[in-house]
Amino acid sequence: MCGIAGYFGNFAAELLPRMNQAQAHRGPDGQGVWSSGRVGLAHVRLAILDLSPSGHQPMSDARGRVTLVFNGEIYNYRELRARLEREGATLRGSSDTEVLVELLARHGRRCLPWLNGIFAFAAWFADERRLLLARDAAGVKPLYWTRTPAGFAFASELKALLAVPGVDLTPDAHAIASYLTLLYAPGERTPARGVRKLRPGDFLECAEDGAVRLAAFAPGHYREEVQAFPRATAVEACRHYVAQAVRRQLVADVPLGGFLSGGVDSTTIAHHAVRHLARGAGYPCFSLEPRGGEAEGFADDLPYARLVSTRLGVPLHVVGLEEESLDELDELVRSLDEPTPDPAAFATRAICAAARDRGVKVLLSGAGGDDIFSGYRRHQALASERYWGWMPPPWREALVDLSAQLPRDNPAGRRLAKLFGHASAPPAERLASYFLWLDDSVLAPALAPGFREELRRFRSVDTMLDALAALPTGVSRLNQMLHLDRSFFLADHNLNYTDKMAMACGVEVRVPFLDPDLVAFTERLPDDLKQRGRSGKYLLRAAMRGVIPAEVLDRPKTGFGFPLRRLLHGSYGRRLRRLAAEGRLDATGVFQGAGVIALLEADARGEIDAAYPLMGVLCVESWLRQFAGR
Repeated sequence: MCGIAGYFGNFAAELLPRMNQAQAHRGPDGQGVWSSGRVGLAHVRLAILDLSPSGHQPMSDARGRVTLVFNGEIYNYRELRARLEREGATLRGSSDTEVLVELLARHGRRCLPWLNGIFAFAAWFADERRLLLARDAAGVKPLYWTRTPAGFAFASELKALLAVPGVDLTPDAHAIASYLTLLYAPGERTPARGVRKLRPGDFLECAEDGAVRLAAFAPGHYREEVQAFPRATAVEACRHYVAQAVRRQLVADVPLGGFLSGGVDSTTIAHHAVRHLARGAGYPCFSLEPRGGEAEGFADDLPYARLVSTRLGVPLHVVGLEEESLDELDELVRSLDEPTPDPAAFATRAICAAARDRGVKVLLSGAGGDDIFSGYRRHQALASERYWGWMPPPWREALVDLSAQLPRDNPAGRRLAKLFGHASAPPAERLASYFLWLDDSVLAPALAPGFREELRRFRSVDTMLDALAALPTGVSRLNQMLHLDRSFFLADHNLNYTDKMAMACGVEVRVPFLDPDLVAFTERLPDDLKQRGRSGKYLLRAAMRGVIPAEVLDRPKTGFGFPLRRLLHGSYGRRLRRLAAEGRLDATGVFQGAGVIALLEADARGEIDAAYPLMGVLCVESWLRQFAGR
């Protein structure tokens, strides 16, 4: 894992060290820059494979045809190295970076589909005067880019682009509204109008004349036909693909460990890691102390994590998360690059910091398991539509009216209100609405009139609706939702904050459930092998039955427990009131202070559930102040 940056245009080479400095936390093990005429590349290194100087970047192939900066890991680099050697290549070191630069020199972007890994890279093709950027299909590693009058620039983190002269940091109204309603900006948008994300599975080519071409190299989701697997065949195949994914991602020349919540996903990964490493002591695990989330509908994970630790023989480090640290919103937003209002980011940072303090530089995460096997509550909510989705419009309108009357001051009321809040909407819109934390119409009074005018007819779900419309006909409702999970919630939210928090601590996080072969297998599964009755992740649970503790397999689904609503009516609420009273919210040009306080008070009365969007107000204000100077 590393940080990359660079440019193609009329920039001074002195820009490269400044970009490296802005993301130096991503690479505590070394820095490098390279420039030639109008192109420059920069790199900060977190050494994971081949710790010797032969892994130093920027790196060129032996004949100087391609120069590369690369962030990530190529898990099948040994197989690709063998292919290159059969083609007559002579490689000097043992890093995956050298394999990648030689592949690019020999095969160009044609090699992109061959890569099994997590990556974001930039490669300069000297003979063609062409810059190529690419990002892994799952979106594990971030990559931002911008165009200014002077040319094209890119970086692993948006903050590195602040050093680029002329970058447009005007707030992107559509993105800002999305952080408040969805918690993330789906697609290529970022909080800054002049900065874009490279989408997962895409490549970008920048030519000498400044022209930019964007295209996909990875196949789209859910393009293959669903297969009628016999249950026993599916169970064996699932075991094979999961075990293979974990084994592939254990390659490292530094100590590694894992997140362990005591849930199905993290326990499954821990089981296979211990099995392949052949020693539990070599796989230290990390879990969080409970933080009072029970009142908000979260269970205590720690007893399950301790159970798994004992059964597998792995060391378990329990990490504290002091409530005072949750007030460090400015630091959080600075690390995240984006105004992401999710307290889970604090938990990720705490665990990664604890791992690094114990010398662990790589952690395996269960992220992605819910998104490919169907494990979220919204998947169960979608399944419940078979009981009421057939109702005629007047009856479904009545469900909407009922949802408006439900109290939001308890988990059951909040979930039922979310379930029926869009019951009368068309099917695609109803499906996308499950991702909303607050309707655009409820948010609108908290926004400044000029900002509302910028939004006009914008809806936070529009990008999702476009993505659904692009799917092949015949994709099931469940797979449509999983497509949105993977394309946006996972790539633009969970993986983004995980990468930023981990790299802020100098730790690499790997995600075995997003192995391409495993993902492709799950896309071919029929719905009843993902959901059955009230059981989510049916096939994964069946595959791990008798392998991991039954207590883990049979426990209810939960998430990271965090007392956000208590904070909203404590320190976070006081901060919102102070910002409104001082005119700071009005001064952003985004918010109307009185409207924000009205939203806060409606939440306190249990009339609406605006906890995450209200945290979003704090995060957006912080981002505007730190990044846009507002």
